[in-house]
Amino acid sequence: MERITEHESLGTRSRKVFRSYFTKKLERKLEEKGLDAPQHLLNLMDVPFEEFTPEDRELYETEFKPLAFVFADHLTEVYRSMGSPRQGWEEMLERLKDSPAKVVAKLVIHVEEKIQTVEEPTELEEEPPLAPTGKSKINVRTYRNREQERSKERWWEKKIF
Repeated sequence: MERITEHESLGTRSRKVFRSYFTKKLERKLEEKGLDAPQHLLNLMDVPFEEFTPEDRELYETEFKPLAFVFADHLTEVYRSMGSPRQGWEEMLERLKDSPAKVVAKLVIHVEEKIQTVEEPTELEEEPPLAPTGKSKINVRTYRNREQERSKERWWEKKIF
């Protein structure tokens, strides 16, 4: 019998697929919508970047990155349906090694944070303006440089040919 060295057995052995919370939720959401998720990409989501093989890097760059925002959109729906538990997600992210799943989950939190900062000022604008305390009229004149106005061509005066 031939002896198989430890190096050969590690190289030929397939990786154990570990599914993080985020990957499981994403997979369920895609199944719920009836979308076929490429299993090779879902398997890649939880592989730490430091354990990537050259094939994994190529797969990540060519196939995963273009779909990252699609995955983030579906994961955002999960995040919102859960009531946007930011603190819980951040705690789970701390436990994960740097991997594509962590990148997508951070993207969800980042997008939600941006949406909240954009929505806050609009809520303030919807409130009625405060009534002035005293009656005073303020006259404001705009500055107009008459020379510039005369030299400036208007659109109807422009020569086409």
